[in-house]
Parts: sequence; C-alpha cells; structure tokens
Amino acid sequence: MKVEKQIEWHKRLWISHAWGSGNNPNSGFYSFLCSFYNIPFLRYSIINDYKKIFSVALNHINSIKEENFKFAFDYILIDERQDFPSVFFELCEKIAKNKVYIAGDIFQDIFENTKDTELEVDIVLNRCYRTDPRTLMFAHGISLGLFEKKKLNWFTDNYWNAIGYNIKRLAKREIHLFREPIRRFENLKTEEFESVIIDPSVTPNNVIKIIKELKQKHKDLKPDDIAIIILEDGKNVFDYIDSLSSSIEAILKCNVNRAHENKNKIPNSIYISNPNNIKGLEFPFVICITASIKNNYRYRNILYTMLTRSFIQSYLLVKNLEGISDNKNGLKIINERNYIQTIEPDEDEKKEIENKLTTFIQNNTNISYEDFVDNILNELKIEKKYWKKFREALFHTDFDKFDKQKTIKFINANKEFYGA
Repeated sequence: MKVEKQIEWHKRLWISHAWGSGNNPNSGFYSFLCSFYNIPFLRYSIINDYKKIFSVALNHINSIKEENFKFAFDYILIDERQDFPSVFFELCEKIAKNKVYIAGDIFQDIFENTKDTELEVDIVLNRCYRTDPRTLMFAHGISLGLFEKKKLNWFTDNYWNAIGYNIKRLAKREIHLFREPIRRFENLKTEEFESVIIDPSVTPNNVIKIIKELKQKHKDLKPDDIAIIILEDGKNVFDYIDSLSSSIEAILKCNVNRAHENKNKIPNSIYISNPNNIKGLEFPFVICITASIKNNYRYRNILYTMLTRSFIQSYLLVKNLEGISDNKNGLKIINERNYIQTIEPDEDEKKEIENKLTTFIQNNTNISYEDFVDNILNELKIEKKYWKKFREALFHTDFDKFDKQKTIKFINANKEFYGA
C-alpha cells in the first residue's frame, strides 16, 4: 500500500474534547474557536456550562462583519450529540463551510422529553448491539413503570419506533412492544437462559452463591467478567461493599476491585461499585443490588442504566419485595413471548405524566446536592449554624435526594430536634 500523504494533525485534521484549555488552542474545540475568532476564554464553573460558553461564542461570531468572517472548518463531525445543548449545533453550522455530521444516542435517561430529544435525522440505528434485547426490554419496562398501573413516562409511537420498538395495539388499551432479536455472540444460545434474574436476597452469602453458579455454568469465566453494583448511596453502602469484598476474597479466593477507590477496571478482579463509577463500562454479567424498587425518577434512571451494563445476563437482588410482583410478571412475559406487555395511559394520565416530568426537570438542573439543600434551608430561614446537622441527616435518608417537597417535610419535622 502506498501512502500518498500523512495526516497533518492540527493543520488539516483535529480530534479533540469539546472544551479544552485556554493556554492551548488545540486542546479542545472551544479552545480552538476562542483562538481562531479571538473570543475571551471562559473557564469551567457552576455558571459556565456548555450552554453558556457556546452561546457567548456564537454571539461573538455573529457580531463579525460578513466581509471579515472566515469559516473555522470545512467539515465537523460530532459524537455524543446528546451531551450538547442546541446552541452548540447552531454554532457548528455557522463555522463549518460545507457540512456538519452529528451522531449520538437517544433514550439516555427515562425522563427524556420526546419534544426535546426527537431530531430530524437521516439515519436511525435503532438496534442495541450491546445488551440482550430481553434485558433491554425489562430495563425499559421497570424503569418507566410499564408493568405498573402508574407510569413514570410514556412516548409517542414515533419515539417508540426510534428506540427500536414495534407496536401492537389490542383491546382495552393493551399494548405489546416488540424488539428485533439480535445475537451478539453466535456460539452463545441465549434462549437457553434467562436474561434477567430477580432474587430476593442481598446478603453477601447469596452474592457468592450466584458467582459460584456462574463459574459452574461458564467454565472460562474470569473475575473481571463480573460487576456488582449497589444502587443506593450513603455510608451504609460502603460498609456493605467492605463486608461483601471481604467475603468474596475469603471464600472465593478472588481479587476485588473497589471502584470508588481507584475508578478503573483491574484485570482478574471482580468490579464492585456504586453507580457513580460505572459510566461507559460493560460486563458479561452484572449483579445489581438494591434495598427496594423506589418510585422516583432519579432512582429508576439509575436502575435502567445499571441493568443494561451487561451484555449476557443481569441479576437484580432486591431486599424489600413490595411492588416487585408486577415487574416479575412483566419479566416472565418478556422471557416467554419476547415483548413488553403494558397498558397505554389515557389522555388524562399522559398529561399528568408530562406535568410531573416537567416539574421534575425544572427542579433538577445541574446543581450539587449541597447547594440544593442549602437553598431549601435558606428558603425556610434556618440559621446557618444548624445547616451541617441537617445536611448530615438528609444524606442518610432513603427518599430521592432531590425531592424538594420531601426534603422540606423532613426539615420541618426535625427542626425542634436540632434546636432550629
């Protein structure tokens, strides 16, 4: 093969992060634009997010006289479009001479608003090649509340199609959602085992029992083929991780990777983590552990994301079985008939779902939990000397951390105990 030209990096081709450093124009897309168009560089902060910096950049570029304007690039290729605000794409169209190519995912979280996420696209790749379709169907079902009377979200037919579902409508608003079966590994007969297993025990001994069973069924199984994910947060979670890790090391003679300590995968070690250190990773087998199936958006979204980290099989270990029977029945139908069986909400229910989602999204902007709590304490006129006590107490509660009404109720109920 004859090579006519070498790639001229940073002259004809750039591959970079979105932001970058103000000291190096080639360290990021935004950094390059600031240098190219002489835009003041804004460092990251709680108020300087993507929307802010790209809005400022676009306004600056729009102020350039037409006779002085130059295109920064001929073509722009964007990945992970779901991570960027709409102004980013306006900016790219402005500075690209020929064309902008945009690639990305839809259904990144269960509280997506289809009005905001549906784009005019040329090609939709609506097959999921990582996760077993049955696992994906169950993850969608349990996270969206499709197996329950009250749904957490509902989509238009077009959006169901966009995320890979065919729809069959029956009497009394019953709906069947089908996915095309895909086999990632030709030599793996997935129909011979369940894609998701729900288990009522979260004890370390039960986790060890599951790992032993996996080793018996899959002779070439390695420790780093397994991830154990604890869905809750708080101090008790880390105590549980310590206990579980010690048991695995002592009984299975196997290395354990406490992901919250080193943040990386370690060869030949079982990966144990809370949801914070799992983004972008995948495993043949995932064991999700939770105290109960909570009825709030943030928790259900975590549950959806964690269940779909596996590409062969997921386990869901639940201590409190309240409300689990409907989800177990939904899973049974998926495994036996390969579709989600649900009841479509009526128009009033759809409106209620939309209103709740809108309120949730408005109240859950990119704000830290500490700032969220402090804002409420300030609204309730709690003296600052008591704030630390309330922060610590709220951290150990088991309701959704960003549920404003429950947070207010908790603070008001405990004011007299803290002398506030």
